Amino acid sequence: MTTTDQAYSLDLDSHDYLDRVLGCWKGKNAGGTLGTPLETAWGQEEPFDVWWYPELQEGGLPNDDFEMQLVWLKALEEIGPGLTARDLSRYWLDHIGYNFDEYGLSKLNLRLGLEPPVSGHHSNWFIDCMGSPIRSEIWACVAPGAPRVAARLAYQDAICDHAGGEGVDGELFNAALESAAFVVQDPLPLIDIALSYVSPTSKVRVAVATALDAHARGLTWQEARKAVLAATPHYNAQYAPINTAFQVIGLLYGEDFGTGLCITVNCGYDTDSSGAAIGSYLGILHGSDRLPERWVAPLGNGIATNEGWGGVRHMTDGQNPVPTDLGDLVARIRRVSPSVLRHYGALGDDMRVTGTVADLYADDGIRALHAHDPMHVPFRGDDIDVTVDYGDSPVVRPGRSRTLRATLRSRRRDPMRVTASLHVPRDWAALPDQQVTLQPGREVELVWELPVLDTAQVLPSNRLLLELRPDGYPAPPAVPVVLVGAHAARLTAVYAVDGSDARAWLDIELEPERGDGRTPDARPGAWREIYSDGHGQDIGSAFDGGRGVVYLQAFLHSPTARDVFLVVDPSMPIRYWLNGVETGRNDQFRRIRPNQKAADGIGAAVTLVEGWNELLVKMAHDGTHPAPELHLAVSGPGRLHHYQHDVSRTGFPWASSRR
Repeated sequence: MTTTDQAYSLDLDSHDYLDRVLGCWKGKNAGGTLGTPLETAWGQEEPFDVWWYPELQEGGLPNDDFEMQLVWLKALEEIGPGLTARDLSRYWLDHIGYNFDEYGLSKLNLRLGLEPPVSGHHSNWFIDCMGSPIRSEIWACVAPGAPRVAARLAYQDAICDHAGGEGVDGELFNAALESAAFVVQDPLPLIDIALSYVSPTSKVRVAVATALDAHARGLTWQEARKAVLAATPHYNAQYAPINTAFQVIGLLYGEDFGTGLCITVNCGYDTDSSGAAIGSYLGILHGSDRLPERWVAPLGNGIATNEGWGGVRHMTDGQNPVPTDLGDLVARIRRVSPSVLRHYGALGDDMRVTGTVADLYADDGIRALHAHDPMHVPFRGDDIDVTVDYGDSPVVRPGRSRTLRATLRSRRRDPMRVTASLHVPRDWAALPDQQVTLQPGREVELVWELPVLDTAQVLPSNRLLLELRPDGYPAPPAVPVVLVGAHAARLTAVYAVDGSDARAWLDIELEPERGDGRTPDARPGAWREIYSDGHGQDIGSAFDGGRGVVYLQAFLHSPTARDVFLVVDPSMPIRYWLNGVETGRNDQFRRIRPNQKAADGIGAAVTLVEGWNELLVKMAHDGTHPAPELHLAVSGPGRLHHYQHDVSRTGFPWASSRR
C-alpha cells in the first residue's frame, strides 16, 4: 500500500523512464484510435459495446490530442522551460489549423488582439470542455515524478483556450496523475494526488469523487457511469467533468490495458479524448515493454497527423520539424526534460527526481493558480511588471461608460517616478497622463474612466497602448490594452400570433419582413438597439417570458466580397434572410452547441457582398420552453472554418464611419 512518507527516485537516464514515456504515447495512440470513430458532438444516454478498434491504419488515426502536443514540444525546444501562455498562443496561430469549438473561439480572440488568459475566456461557450485536458501528456513526460512542475506548465497551456473553466481543472488533473504515475503505480493514490490539483469547487472534482464512490460501493462500471451522469449532467459530449470521470472509471475497473481502454471508450461522450487519456495513464503505468502487442503492434511507431489538409500547419517545414515517429519523440522529450526540471529546481545533480509521495501533492503555489482572474493579463518587464485588469469583460459598448485598471509593480531597489499614458484610438477623447511613485517591490493601481462612445467609434478591435516612462530608467515596451467591440443588433417588440404551433408562426408574414433594412426606418416595426458581449445575442428578455414572434436585425460589414459560413444557432424555431434572400430555417426547440456545423440546420454557406450585409432573423417562442438563445458568428468556408475576425458586427449602416 502506498503511503505519503514512501520515498521515490526516478533516474532520467534509466530504461524505466524512457520506457514509460514510450508507453505513454503508444497508449495515447491506441486509445485515440479506438475512440475516434465513435466521437460525437452530443452525449448519448446508453454506453457503447466496442471491444476492438472500429477502424485501423498504420500509425493510428490522426488525432488533435496527439498532434498538438508535438507543437508544444517544439515550443519547449525553441522558447525554453519558462514558456508562458502568451508564448503558446503564438504557436497556436502558427501551427493549429483546427477551429473546433474552443480552438476557433480562442483563436478569434487572439486575432482580435486579446492575450491569454482573456483570449481563452471571453465569449467562449466551451471553456468547460476537453480541448485542454487532452494536451496534458507532454507536460507530464518532461516533468516525470514532478506533478507540481507538470501542472504549472499545463496551466499555461490550458488558459489559452479554457481560462476560468472546467477545462483547466481537467488538464491539471491529467498532468498531475500522469506525472505521478512515473513513480507511483497504485490507481487510488494516483487519483487522490491528481484531485489535489483540482479547484475545490470544480465539477471535475464532483464527477471523479462520484466514480470513486461507485467503485468503493461495488457498483459495475455501467452503474458508475450512470452515477457520474446524474451527478454532473451535460448534453455536450466534450464536457470535461464527465469525461475525466470516465477516464477514472477505466483506470479503476479495467483489468488490463485493453479492458481499461474499452471501458472508458464504451462510456461514450468524447471517446477519442477520454480514450487517448486512459491510454496514456495505462501506458505510463505499465511501460511500453508491458503493453500487449495485440493493441499496440498494429499501430506501429509512426505518428499520423492531419498536416496534409491543414488541421495542423508548418509541422514538417522550417528548421525544427516535429517528430515523425515515436522513437524521435521519446528522444527529444528526454533531451528537453532535464532543462525543464532544473528550471523549477526539481532535478538533482545525479539526474534523478527524488522525494516522498507527500511531495507529489499540490502545494500552495498550485492552489494559487485557481485564484487567478481570467480577466487579468500579466506583462513581465525588466523594471516594472504590469497587470491589465479588464474587469468583467474586455468589451466596450456604445453609450456606456467603461473603466480600465492596471497594476504596476516595481522590480527595482530604489523608488521610481513613473509617468503613465494610456493612448486611445485617434477618434476617442484623449486621456490625461498619470504620475505615480513606485516603491521597491510595491504595487500601485492606475484607473482610467474611458469616454462614452457612440456606435461609429466602436470597432471589432479597439487597440489602446499603455506607455510607461520611468524617470532615470530605460523606456519599457508599451503594453497593449485591447477592447473588443460589442456586437450590435436591433430587436422588435413581440408580435402576437394565433395558434399554439410556433413552427407555423414562421410562415406568417409580418411587417418587419417588408423593406430592405438599409436605413433605420426601412423595415417597419418598433425597433430597439441591443449590444451583446459575444456571439450569444442578448435576447433573454426579448419575449418577456411570453409567446409570439420577435425579429432581430444585425449587420455584417465585410471589407471584401467573400464566401463564408454563417453560424446561426438557435434554441427555438427561426427563419432568417441575408440581404433579403431566405437563407435558413429551424423548426425545432433544441439545445444549442454554438459551433460551425455541430448539428444540421444551424447555419448556411453564403456569399457576403463588400460593405454592409443585412441579417434578419425571425424568432418564434411559445412561452413554455426554456428562455430563448441565439448565437451568431461568421466563419470561413470549407473544412477548417476560420472565424472571420475582419467581418464587423459592431454597428449599423446609418451610424458608422464605414458607409
